[in-house]
Amino acid sequence: MNQFLPVFRHNPEIVCIQETKTAGDRIPEDLKKLYGYYIYYDNDHPENLTEVILFSRQKPERVTFGFGGTPFDSEGRILIAEYETFTLMNMYFPLGIMPADTLEHKLAFYDAFLAHVTQLNNEQQNVIVCGDFSIAHTDDDVSKPVKKETQRAGITLHEREKMDRLIHAGFSDTFRLFNESKGHYSWWPNGFSLEERRLGWRLDYFFVNTFMKPFVTGTEILACYEGSDHCPVIMEMEMPEKVPQEKCEALETVHRAGAGSRS
Repeated sequence: MNQFLPVFRHNPEIVCIQETKTAGDRIPEDLKKLYGYYIYYDNDHPENLTEVILFSRQKPERVTFGFGGTPFDSEGRILIAEYETFTLMNMYFPLGIMPADTLEHKLAFYDAFLAHVTQLNNEQQNVIVCGDFSIAHTDDDVSKPVKKETQRAGITLHEREKMDRLIHAGFSDTFRLFNESKGHYSWWPNGFSLEERRLGWRLDYFFVNTFMKPFVTGTEILACYEGSDHCPVIMEMEMPEKVPQEKCEALETVHRAGAGSRS
């Protein structure tokens, strides 16, 4: 985890880390006491690894570690932080690769995730989802597309369909809001140094729902960072301290229109 400490030079308000592969009691003390940040991780299931960690300058109103009553809540992959003006989901999705994991488990996890995030969206919350999605959504997100994609975890049609469902539910891949070109990747097989990064995939994303989209001002993949096979991804936004009244009125109008359109 120490390889991500340089990210703090950007003075971020929030830092989400995934795939830590460590128990909560083994997180380095210097990270737990990082000046200016609150730290959150799931320490309620010591028998499992803590896979996601949140650093935040502002203290969230509430932090939970699961979808609520699902078999996946104890896997340490889910952190949901509720702030006054938005809800942040810090996620590490399963790989779906044997022997440690199965594709069936990965797809079931995605179904639980989609059900939860759709509920948040239906409640008209501002929602941000970030993390290692373990899927390259399209061939543009893979440096060398595989001909038999149905046999390769991370690019199978079943997996990509889950991300399609997220978009159809009203969420946007924020990187594609600003950059539609190929050649941008956040993961490389064993690419811990720059010279090893020849062929990559884009597996790390920020997604936002329609309510959150107007506040996003930019995204960037920091491919120059070494020390991990993944690199950091940054999203910038200009979020007001309180949701403007006109936005609240607009959301209420949308809600009434949606309710009236049901058959």
